[in-house]
Amino acid sequence: MQRKLLWFAMQAEQAIFVGGDDGRVEWANEAACRLCGAKLEELVGRRVHLFPDDADAQREAADHIGSRVAAGQRARLEVAIRGPDGRALWIDLEVTPMRGEGTAASGWFAVAYDVTERRRAQDAVAESEERYRRLVEDAPEPVAVHSEGRVVFANAAALALLGASSSTEVVGRPIFDFLHPDYHAIAAERIMKMELVGDPAEVIVERLLRVDGSPVDVELAATPVVWRGAPAIQLSGRPVEGQPAAPAPRAAPTARAPRGRVIDLSGLVLELAPWIEGRLAPRAAVSFDLTAARLELAGEAGPLAALVRAVVGQAAGALRGGRGALLVRTRVAELSADEAASFVPPGSLHRGSYLLVEAIADRGQLPPGAAVALFAPGFAERFPDSGPGLAAGLELARAHRGALRVHSQPGGGLRISAALPQGDTERRRPARVHSVPRRSAANEAR
Repeated sequence: MQRKLLWFAMQAEQAIFVGGDDGRVEWANEAACRLCGAKLEELVGRRVHLFPDDADAQREAADHIGSRVAAGQRARLEVAIRGPDGRALWIDLEVTPMRGEGTAASGWFAVAYDVTERRRAQDAVAESEERYRRLVEDAPEPVAVHSEGRVVFANAAALALLGASSSTEVVGRPIFDFLHPDYHAIAAERIMKMELVGDPAEVIVERLLRVDGSPVDVELAATPVVWRGAPAIQLSGRPVEGQPAAPAPRAAPTARAPRGRVIDLSGLVLELAPWIEGRLAPRAAVSFDLTAARLELAGEAGPLAALVRAVVGQAAGALRGGRGALLVRTRVAELSADEAASFVPPGSLHRGSYLLVEAIADRGQLPPGAAVALFAPGFAERFPDSGPGLAAGLELARAHRGALRVHSQPGGGLRISAALPQGDTERRRPARVHSVPRRSAANEAR
């Protein structure tokens, strides 16, 4: 076993050092020798100097690593060094203490990863964003960018249009905070189309809300962009003077409201299957359990599809490493008063019959405190690698007079449900589909 471990360490691409409690190197693999530009016999017995030309930086790094290791804790830092050939390199260094008998230290081992290409990519993105900022910051036309449902940038003209005195009043807030409720549905549909197709949306007039709640009609152009490596949408426009805004995409429901068109929700989910498997859960084994049920819509199906993607996307995001089993289910359910009260927003549902869209991740887990923040903006930043959150999904559910519920098992397992009020719902024999068309076999093979 020791020979196998030694062979593995020698073949590793990462630089590996092993040292004694005096801080000196006792062994290093070939990658470590290449990193230092020295042979193994030249490294043994020496201390590794990260900054041979900068005594202050070397002392700070040594003090940081030494104090952490002495306390029995790992030390990690990302530093820029100069390689043997004179090239600038970025390395991610992690030093772990080794313990002997009791609490006595018996040495340490360190692993160094070459992250130069990653840092260069990050620097290139930062430089590109800085050029973008310089280009549009002082532009006379209002320009804003939103990603994952939140505003991430707004130039001075956009802040003035919204009546904001600083970017802190706008950046970080949900994009729907600045859109009149009558336009939430059409905006969600435009966002979904841009994400699916990648083409700019047609220019339309929408009614925005300033920070003080007053409305302003704006002619908006929307274009898909990339912001800090994530999909985003750039909005640009100009206020419309003396011209009526676009007609509201859906009328507020009243007793005499005209009937909308009826769609089969399970058919809509199946249409989204390639997107779910290819984009939302590419490494999970996806299956479907669908009950053919009809839902009456007052508007287009786009916002409803966006709601399904929000529910499934959060369940998939909670899978560790994106792997596991993901079940997407539609069903008709009679909710009791207690069950209806468990949905968010509180008090939005009453006892009765609802159509449920559910995403069930068998190994899905949320970190401590995440369940409380799941419906708040900024979830993805507070809890990275735990999914995009449900702030946008909640807005979409409310637009359909529905609500959301999240049930998490302590030992693993996550179920996210969207409850929608029934219009004309037809009960049929459930159609269970496992190994869904096109990508399921590949997913399960993973």
